[in-house]
Amino acid sequence: MSQNPKYSDHQESLIALVTHLAMTNWSARTPTNLEKALSINKSEIEVVLSSFKGLFRKSKKKSKRTDDYFYSLQIRHAKQWLNETDDEDEDSRKPPLETEHLTKLLDLVISKAADERRNKIAVVGPWVTAIASLVVAALAIIFKSS
Repeated sequence: MSQNPKYSDHQESLIALVTHLAMTNWSARTPTNLEKALSINKSEIEVVLSSFKGLFRKSKKKSKRTDDYFYSLQIRHAKQWLNETDDEDEDSRKPPLETEHLTKLLDLVISKAADERRNKIAVVGPWVTAIASLVVAALAIIFKSS
């Protein structure tokens, strides 16, 4: 697991997990059940859930059926905690997250991924320009002396 996970490296999985955990009636899900529901490799799901702690919360208890920890959206868990219904198991059903919260979470994921891509271009761009300049200079020297 990376110390600094990149939104841009996991953008599709993040969008799928945030959307599913926001809109399903289960307040928390296990990686095994998320894999079945989303058709995303379990190892990718586990990396994303454990890497983005600002978005996802790991439960204290494990599922009796899958022996996995439960995960929920931080915001959804906080709302349940405010309502004093902090139960996480296979049968814990809650209403989906409000659309405005889901929209803001998806906007966050998309903007973070876009920022990372822009920053990567800002770092790589000058190097590409410098290398291209050196190649052009070398070619100019080669063809001038011919």
